[in-house]
Amino acid sequence: MSSTTLAPPRSAVLRAAGLRHRPALLTLLTVMAAVSLALLLHGWYLHTGLDRTGAAACDPSTDACLAAYKRFTRTYGDGLLELDSVVYVLGGVFGAFLGGPLLAREFEHGTVRFAWTQGAGRTRWTAGGLAVGGAVLAVVAALFGLLLRWWSEPLAIRAGVFNPDLFALAPPVLVGRVLVAFGAAALAGAVLRRTVVAVGVGMAASVALPFLAVAVRSHYMAPLEEPMHTLNAMAVDDRWVLDVWFSDPAGNRIPTDDFYRLGDSGGAWQSLLRDGGYTVHQVYQPAERFWPFQLIESGWMILLAVALCAAAVWWVRRRAV
Repeated sequence: MSSTTLAPPRSAVLRAAGLRHRPALLTLLTVMAAVSLALLLHGWYLHTGLDRTGAAACDPSTDACLAAYKRFTRTYGDGLLELDSVVYVLGGVFGAFLGGPLLAREFEHGTVRFAWTQGAGRTRWTAGGLAVGGAVLAVVAALFGLLLRWWSEPLAIRAGVFNPDLFALAPPVLVGRVLVAFGAAALAGAVLRRTVVAVGVGMAASVALPFLAVAVRSHYMAPLEEPMHTLNAMAVDDRWVLDVWFSDPAGNRIPTDDFYRLGDSGGAWQSLLRDGGYTVHQVYQPAERFWPFQLIESGWMILLAVALCAAAVWWVRRRAV
C-alpha cells in the first residue's frame, strides 16, 4: 500500500502536531499567564496612582497636569521605565522560545526519522507544527498585547502613543513581532539543528526588528505639515512630530540656528513669529493614524513571518536529510 493511501487527514496532522508540541505550548501559556498576572497587579497599582494624584483626568498641556504627573512618577513610578524595557524585550522573545525547539529539537533527538515515516511526510509534519505553534502564539500575543496596552497607559500620557517602545507593545504589532521571532527561530532550527542557537537567532530577530520598523514607520503615509506663529506648545494630541523648521517673511526656508540668532530670548522669538512674518512649520503624523500604522506594520511583519516559515518548510522538504 502506498504512502499516499496511508496519509492521514489534515486535521489528524494538526492534532498530532498539537500533541507533539503540547509541553512547549503549556510552558508558554504558564509563563505568559504568570507574567500577565504580575502586570495586571502592577497595572492596577499604576492606574490607582494616576487617579489619586489627579494625573489621569487633567489636561496634559497644562502646568498643573505636568505637576500632577511628576507627583505620580515620584510616588508610583519607581522602576517603571526599567520594567517597560524588560516587558518590551520579553513581549517579543516568546516566539523565539517556542519556534527554536520546534524543528531543532527534532533533529537533535533524531525523532524526524520516525515522524517522517508515519504517512504524512516531512512537509506536512513541518507545516502542521508551524501552523499550530504560530496560531496559538498569535492568539496569546494578541491577548498579551491588550494587557500591555492597558498597563502602559500611564507611560503614554507623556511619551505619546507613537513612542517606539509603546508602539511595539500594541496588539497588532506585537503579534507581528512575535511571529517573526517564531519564524526566524524555526528556520534557524531547521538549518542549524541546534536549539540554543535557534532560540538566540529568534531573540535577535525580535530585538532587531523594531529598529527596522522605526526606520520605515514614518513613510507609511505622507506626513502633514502645519504652519504656526508661536513657539508655545500646542494642545497635546498624541501626534508624532517628525520635524520642525522655520521660514522667513518671504517664505524661504531658513536654518533653525539662523532663526534663533535673530533674537536672544523667548519673547524676542515669539515676537518674530507673531509680528515679524516668520513662521514655524511642524511636520507630523496625526494621532488618528495610530491604528492604520499598526495594521500596516503588523501586515508586513506577518508576511515576513509567513515567508520565514515557508522557507523552513522548503528547507526541510528539499535540504534536510
